Amino acid sequence: MIRLPSLALARVAAAGALAAMLAACAVPVPIPAPQGADESRSLSRVGRFALRIEEAGGKQNAVQGSFAWRDDGSRLALDLVSPLGATLARVEAVPGEALLRESNGKETRAADPDELVAVVLGSDIPVSGLRDWLHGRLAAQPPADVVERDEQGRPLVFDQAGWRVTARQYDALGPTRLQMARNEGGQDVDLRLVINP
Repeated sequence: MIRLPSLALARVAAAGALAAMLAACAVPVPIPAPQGADESRSLSRVGRFALRIEEAGGKQNAVQGSFAWRDDGSRLALDLVSPLGATLARVEAVPGEALLRESNGKETRAADPDELVAVVLGSDIPVSGLRDWLHGRLAAQPPADVVERDEQGRPLVFDQAGWRVTARQYDALGPTRLQMARNEGGQDVDLRLVINP
């Protein structure tokens, strides 16, 4: 069973909301997309996150705050800030490398976001699908089981990579409400994202 103290919760949020998240009391600044970026894969979102983890014994841990997500299709930056404006972490990912930079300056590197989560948490919790889920589409792998679609064919509820994903209130870029839930090692993990209009 994975035991997560509060510092590890910030790591989960950083790795998971990339999971794959600047300066204290600062508003995250999006990274400009480079020339020639794949606009169909490019996405910039700002909003709030709430992460709750309930252990098998009933103990609950939670962390919440704001996030800024900037993804140009090849480079991803995710910033997490506490409700009081203090930096929690930044996650950056490019092909072949993912980096978690914590507020205390500690850096953790891995080959990709999924491996970064495994290194930080000591458990394989896939997070790479989040890039597609924020666009309102299913990830290419592993295959997903779609439970519900809206009248426009967009996925509302689906299971993929061990997550039960609920996507609601779509705008032109994707869902503005996203909930991801999974049971990992006897723990219930619930991550909710609310996108600012």
